[in-house]
Amino acid sequence: MKVSSTTKEERIITLDIIRGFALLGILFVNMSTFKSPVFQRQSVLSELAALPTGLLNQWSQFALDFFVVGKFYPMFSFLFGLGFYLFFERLQEKGLPANKLYQRRMVFLLIIGFIHLVFVWSGDILFTYAIAGFILLLFIHRGSKTILGWAIGLLVGSSLITGFLSLIGNFFMTTQQGGALEEQSRLAVSNAETIYSNGSYLEILGFRLSDEVPLVLSNLIITVPNVLGLFLIGLYVGKKGWMQQPSWFMSVWKRLFPITLISGGLLSILFASLNNGLLPLPAWFAAGAASGLNIAAGPLLMLFYIATAMLLSQKRTNLFKPVAFVGQMALTNYLLQSIICLFIFYGFGLQLYGTINVATGLLITIVIYTAQLMLSSFWMGNYSQGPMEKLWRKWTYRNVIK
Repeated sequence: MKVSSTTKEERIITLDIIRGFALLGILFVNMSTFKSPVFQRQSVLSELAALPTGLLNQWSQFALDFFVVGKFYPMFSFLFGLGFYLFFERLQEKGLPANKLYQRRMVFLLIIGFIHLVFVWSGDILFTYAIAGFILLLFIHRGSKTILGWAIGLLVGSSLITGFLSLIGNFFMTTQQGGALEEQSRLAVSNAETIYSNGSYLEILGFRLSDEVPLVLSNLIITVPNVLGLFLIGLYVGKKGWMQQPSWFMSVWKRLFPITLISGGLLSILFASLNNGLLPLPAWFAAGAASGLNIAAGPLLMLFYIATAMLLSQKRTNLFKPVAFVGQMALTNYLLQSIICLFIFYGFGLQLYGTINVATGLLITIVIYTAQLMLSSFWMGNYSQGPMEKLWRKWTYRNVIK
């Protein structure tokens, strides 16, 4: 039997729409790292819990922190966990080796993520997803209560550990204020701005391999459990069937709507206030507390967004068809965002690195995403899958013929 790609009847259009919006949110957040030395600024005390200059930039940053930061990578992760369940169940129904094919799928993601991380951009999430994805396989046959317990435990643990480590690191920076370490941190920021804005591809690659990629890899011990917890929320919802048959579970989404709005909204306001230095607290403490708090606040507000989408899913979805097309070729579009931004900001492109403020970054994000809406609509109007999705499928299902 030759395996066919997912048919229109098998697709859940609401999931594609949510995935498409998640890509917009991810680009909003990633824009700060594409356009400025975020990695290096984390070690500069004066950069912690500080608003940018200009009223428009300040409002833009607060809105980003409240509505977007820490909300859309959980959404993408949630959809990954749900998609894992749907993928696995579909293969089992067809009598195919689900474990083997899923592992092939993760190997492909691991390779693509590693290439993206090393040769394209240090903010890659695919490599982390692949590692967490292999662990996710251990939970496919576990009960819903067990899965939910692990999800909550991993997210709470990640929040506490991240917050604690950030507080310790930030406090240490205060003890070194005015010393050699602070000067070294400022020099690292200046060096990053110079290399990224003027360097060749090989110069930028060398800098990333020495200064950024090792940091990303060392943080996997924290990021993998966090992502796995989000995967498990998606797996839990998949096992419950809340998104496959939304009309049967509207009461669930109606209950979740106010709970996640209030809890996620209040925590997100607190996070944004801490992260922008709006509370009478030392900057080192505010920034450290914010980093841990948002690991809890983000998923809660994310679930509010999901609940909103599910409640609206009974209405007409034709207006969001272009967004659904973006979501159907999510891997292609995620990688394309990196490539586009590299040529906008880096030395071998338009050399705008370090020159773009927050508000302008939002505008660039909207322009890029609008282009992706048009490109995705054209592509999905002529093909059944995005180019990377097709390659991923061929890798996964090679030699699967009975």
